[in-house]
Amino acid sequence: MKNRHSLAPAPIPRGANRSIGAYVLALTLAACASEPEHPPWQCNKNYVCDPDENQASCPDDCVWSEATAEGPRADVCDAQENWTFVAACRDTCGNGQKDDGETLDTCPRDFPGPGCGDGLCAPAEDPTRCPTDCHPGTCGDGLCDLHENPAVCSQDCSESCGDGLCQAGEEMSCVRDCPPCDDDSCVCGDMVCGPSESMTTCPQDCTQPTCGNGVQEQGEPCDDGNDVNGDACTNACKLATCGDGIVWTGKEDCDDGEDNGPANTCNADCELSQCGDGQVGPGETCDDANDDDTDDCADCQMAACGDGHVWAGEELCDDGNPVDTDDCTNACEPATCGDTIVHQDDEECDDGNQVDTDACNNDCLKPRRVIFVTSTKFTGALGLIDDIDDKCQMAAAMNSDLANKAFKAWISTEEVWPAMRMDTSYLGMYILVDGTPVAENGWPDLTDGNLLHAIDQTETGTMVEGNPWTNTKADGTSAGSDDCSSWTSTSDMKYGLYGSTSGTQGTWTDSMKTVPCAFSARLFCIEDP
Repeated sequence: MKNRHSLAPAPIPRGANRSIGAYVLALTLAACASEPEHPPWQCNKNYVCDPDENQASCPDDCVWSEATAEGPRADVCDAQENWTFVAACRDTCGNGQKDDGETLDTCPRDFPGPGCGDGLCAPAEDPTRCPTDCHPGTCGDGLCDLHENPAVCSQDCSESCGDGLCQAGEEMSCVRDCPPCDDDSCVCGDMVCGPSESMTTCPQDCTQPTCGNGVQEQGEPCDDGNDVNGDACTNACKLATCGDGIVWTGKEDCDDGEDNGPANTCNADCELSQCGDGQVGPGETCDDANDDDTDDCADCQMAACGDGHVWAGEELCDDGNPVDTDDCTNACEPATCGDTIVHQDDEECDDGNQVDTDACNNDCLKPRRVIFVTSTKFTGALGLIDDIDDKCQMAAAMNSDLANKAFKAWISTEEVWPAMRMDTSYLGMYILVDGTPVAENGWPDLTDGNLLHAIDQTETGTMVEGNPWTNTKADGTSAGSDDCSSWTSTSDMKYGLYGSTSGTQGTWTDSMKTVPCAFSARLFCIEDP
């Protein structure tokens, strides 16, 4: 094809409407009418109707128009038609390259045939299918040129010259088969397999397949003649496939060859391993390829209690933490009274049995026993221990909630003390009249020298301050002989040991101080059946 000069008019963009095309045609016809002959760049007679040519200006290259309805079928766009005057040549059809949506039947203009467009008239090409490469041109000059083959110019191209093989002796007369080459190995028959030769084109010189020469030879699945290793044909002339260790561009995410597969970063499908791909990858113990986290594989880990996912049919709850005292135990069961685990903020105890009279009842609450200080004061002549207990019982009768409960005085003589006559096995709670805990865990907690709260409420719940008679140590035993002669004397010469309604340590019962027995003081009273 001759080179076009820079004076050629610029083509109208593809997809222009019919009116613009008609306008261009009118201008062209007008120009042709005033000129004796067309400028060479408007008609290069290359058998292709270029964008700046039409039937009027170049009938040799452009043979069809909508106006005359002459030439090939109207529903196709072939090499001798273009978009300026043929309806079938619109948008991308007619731009000289294959685009999406185009087919050989509807747009042969862009499908010129095998090898067409490389400037070489191959044996399989002809002027109809590939006019750019195949045309008579200089036919008859005695040289089989690149644009000729036996079908186009039998005068110059014989069966041997024009068969695509550069035979010995054809270097000068058969340009068609022997294009210019600086290397002697370009000549078939010189016993050297040159870069443009193969077992197919020159079996005399090439007796073994040569990978990379662009010709698929015996034993080669492919040979694309390039050095791109990541396309469909590798540099070893093998078809790209998952597992060959080469990442096939656009088709594979990865390819580690023999290392593809389970537990590896690249799976058996040459995709980067990820949870949900159905293949067990690094850090995964399972992969069931679904997003159901209630089956036996959740987040690509085998379902287990504590993973934060409720395993359907196996678990009733799963909070994913190691806290055993919250709403879901470490056995993945909802916290309930009777499971032996004290449910925080909901249970005081949980002994796991159905005994309602022990240290933890069937509502998982501890039994409660009231402890108070009397609102009435008494001198040291309190009487016998039973008489002193009666004083506590009389005080309790002042409160209807306490009237039916048994109370004993927290007081000692040298011979009798609380730890001797009270229920030391009690493990429930000791509370004030208003429910405030004094000791949560029964007798051992009451007698350990530390109270949760001072015993400062009377039988009616009134807060008071004072120093009740006790003569008792913090462990519930007798403090000695400071007991007003066994609580029978009111003499100023006799003394009794007292405690404190404001104390929370051992001083609540043993202040280590005494007052004369004529002094009036309160009593500590403890519920004790």
